[in-house]
Amino acid sequence: MDKTEQTIKEILTKNYFSFLFYALVLFGIYPLMLWGKADLNILINDNIANYTLDPIFIIYSQAFEGWLFLLIIVIAFFFSKRKTLMFIISGLICGITTMILKDYVFGRIPRPTMFLPLESYTHILEDVSVYKEYFSFPSGHTMTAFAAMALFSMFTKNRFLQVLFFIIAFGAGFSRIYLLQHFFIDTYVGAIVGFGASLLTYYLCTSVFSISDEPLIKKKKKD
Repeated sequence: MDKTEQTIKEILTKNYFSFLFYALVLFGIYPLMLWGKADLNILINDNIANYTLDPIFIIYSQAFEGWLFLLIIVIAFFFSKRKTLMFIISGLICGITTMILKDYVFGRIPRPTMFLPLESYTHILEDVSVYKEYFSFPSGHTMTAFAAMALFSMFTKNRFLQVLFFIIAFGAGFSRIYLLQHFFIDTYVGAIVGFGASLLTYYLCTSVFSISDEPLIKKKKKD
C-alpha cells in the first residue's frame, strides 16, 4: 500500500472526510424528521438563490454527472492499477444503484418543481425546461460526488485535502437542492450510498484482493 494511503481503521477513525460525513448523517436526521419535504428547497430558494449564482451552480452540478468517473478512470489508468479498479468498481456500484432505485423502485417520486407548483418558489431558473418531473430519489449527482471525493480522501493523509474533498462533495449535493432538482432526502441518501460504495470498494481492493499499485502503462526505461 502507498504510504499516503490509509487502512480501513484509519479511514473510519482518523480521516476528516469521514468525520464530516458522520456529522452530516447525524445532523441530517433533524431536517428529515422535523421539516417538511420541500422546506429546505424553499428556504434556499427564498434566501440564497439568485441569477448571479445560478450559472455557477449549474456548471458545478454538471461536473458531477456520470462522465466524471470516466474521466478519473482514464487519468488513473496511467498511474495505478489499484486506483483505476477502485474508481471503476465504485462508479459501477453508484451507476447500477441509481438505475435500479430510479427506474424500478422509486421512479414515480416527483421532483421539487412537480411536488409543489412553480408559484411556490420565489426564484425560478430562466430556462424552465431544465426542471424535471420525476425520478427524484436518490440524487445520482450527489452519489457520484461523494463516491469520487471519498476515494480521493482515502488516498491521502493530508487533513486539509480530506476536508476540501468533503466540501466539494457537499457542494454537489447542495447544488442539486439549490437548482430544485432534488430534495434533501435525495441528496442525504445519495451521500450515504456514495460513501458506502467507495468504502466497500477500498476495503476489497486493499484488504481482500492483492492488486498492484503500479501504473497500467509503464514508461520504457532508457538504456
